[in-house]
Amino acid sequence: MVVCEFRNMPPGPRLTTLPVLGNILSLDLKAEKFTDAIKGLEEKYGRVFSLKLGSYKVVMAASPEAVYEMLVTKSADYAGRQQTYALYSINLGGKDVLLTHYGPSWKLHRKLFTTALRQYLSDIPLIESRVLTQAEKLTKYIETLKGKPFDPSESLNRTVADVICGITFGEGYDTTDPNLSRLLKLNVDFVSDHETAQLVKILDFFPVTQYLPIKAYDRFIQPFYKMFDIIRIFLREREKDFDPEQPIQDLISGLILAKKEAERENDSEKCAYLSEDYFVNTVENMFFAGYETTSTIMKWAIAMLVNYPKYQEDIQRQLDEVVGDQTPSLNDRTNLPLIHATIIETLRLGNVAPLAAPHSTLNDTTLCGFRVPKGTIVLPNIESVHLDPKCWENPTEFNPYRHLDDEGKLITNQGNYFPFGAGRRFCAGEPMAKVQLFLFISWLFQKFTFVAEEDGCPPKLKGLYGFVQFPAPYKIRAIKRK
Repeated sequence: MVVCEFRNMPPGPRLTTLPVLGNILSLDLKAEKFTDAIKGLEEKYGRVFSLKLGSYKVVMAASPEAVYEMLVTKSADYAGRQQTYALYSINLGGKDVLLTHYGPSWKLHRKLFTTALRQYLSDIPLIESRVLTQAEKLTKYIETLKGKPFDPSESLNRTVADVICGITFGEGYDTTDPNLSRLLKLNVDFVSDHETAQLVKILDFFPVTQYLPIKAYDRFIQPFYKMFDIIRIFLREREKDFDPEQPIQDLISGLILAKKEAERENDSEKCAYLSEDYFVNTVENMFFAGYETTSTIMKWAIAMLVNYPKYQEDIQRQLDEVVGDQTPSLNDRTNLPLIHATIIETLRLGNVAPLAAPHSTLNDTTLCGFRVPKGTIVLPNIESVHLDPKCWENPTEFNPYRHLDDEGKLITNQGNYFPFGAGRRFCAGEPMAKVQLFLFISWLFQKFTFVAEEDGCPPKLKGLYGFVQFPAPYKIRAIKRK
C-alpha cells in the first residue's frame, strides 16, 4: 500500500512505514532541531526525499535546485499551507497572513499588509526618524555602561519593539502601557520556548493528538490567545478614535480604513474578511515576524562581528569614509555595500528560520522530476542551502566579502539564498526588516566598537532553536569610538 501511495514520488523509507506513526521512528528524535533530525534520511536518500509522518505525505526539499523550483519556478503549485491543528488554532481558523491557506482572504490581507508597509517605507524621513530615534535611545543606554560587559538581548528587543509599535500603532502608543509590555514578553517567551516548539512540530503531524491531554499544545496555543486579547484592546481603542481624514501612517489605521471603505461600498465579502479576528492576526503577524526576527538578526550580527573583528573594522572604515560624523541615512545605502553584505551574510549563516514554514501543494505537480500529489506537505530546508559547500566556499565561516564582486559591488542572488523565502509566500516584512537592519547596524558600528568580555572569549556562534534560531545568550563590551 505504501509503495503504491508513494509511486514516482521522491525516494524515502518505505519498508519502515508503520500504521498511524508513518516514518516518525526514522527521524533522530533526540536532535535539537528538525533539520538535524532528518539528516540521516537526507544522507541515505538524497536532498529531495519523501516520507509519511502520521497521516501526511511529506516531501523534504534540501537542494538549491529543489528549493528554487518549489518557491519560485512553481510558486503557484506550492503556495498552500496545510492547516494542522496547532496552526489552525493560532490563526483563529485561517485568518492571518503568515500561516493561512492560500485563498481569497489570504490574498486580501496580504495585499493590505504589503500596501501598508509600502506606504510606510515610501516616507523615508518618517521611517528614518522612527528607527534612529530608537537607535539614539539605545546608544545613550550603552554609553551609561562605560565599557562594562552587558547582554545586548533585552535592549535590542526593546529597541526593535519600539520601532514595530510605531509602525503598527503609530506615534501615539504609550511605551509604558503594561499591556504592551505584556504583549512583548509573551512574544519573546513563546519564540524562545525550544522544547514546546519542537514537540508541537512533531505532534502536529498526528491529528489524533489534539484529543489527548497533551500540555505542549496548551503551552503553544495559549500565549497566542493572550496576545490576541491584548491586541483587541488596542484595536477597539483605535477604531473608536479613528479619523479617516488623517493621513495613514501605521498598520492599524490602514486596516480600519479598508474596513470603513468596504462598509461604504456595501461589499459583504470584503467586510467578512475584515473582521476583528483578521485584524488581530495581521497585527500579531507584524509583531511575530517583524519584531522577534529583526532583533534576533541584530544579535547574530553583533555576535559575528565580535568574532571577526577585521570585518567590523572594515565596516567602520567605510562608514567613516561615506558618512563621517553625520547621521547614517537610507540615502547612503548604495555607498555602503559592505553593510549590505554583512546583513546578507548574517542572514545566511545565522539561519533564523532553518526550515521555512511548511508549504502544501494546491494541485498535482512535480519536483525535480518526481511526482508530488495535491495536498502534500513540502518543507524547504533553507539551512541546507545556506550551508551548501557547492554554493558557498567555507560555508560555516562568516565572510561578508563573499557577497561583493572585485569592484566592491553587491553580487545578485544566484538562487541559493532564501532567508525570507521567495515566490508567492515570501516574507512580506522583508523590506521593513532590511531598512531597520541597515539603519541600526550603521548607527551602532559608527558609534561603538563591540568586543569580547575581559576574558577574551567572544560569543559562541552555535544557535539555539525555539520557533526561530537565535544565538546563545552572550555578554560583550561596547567601546565608544572617537
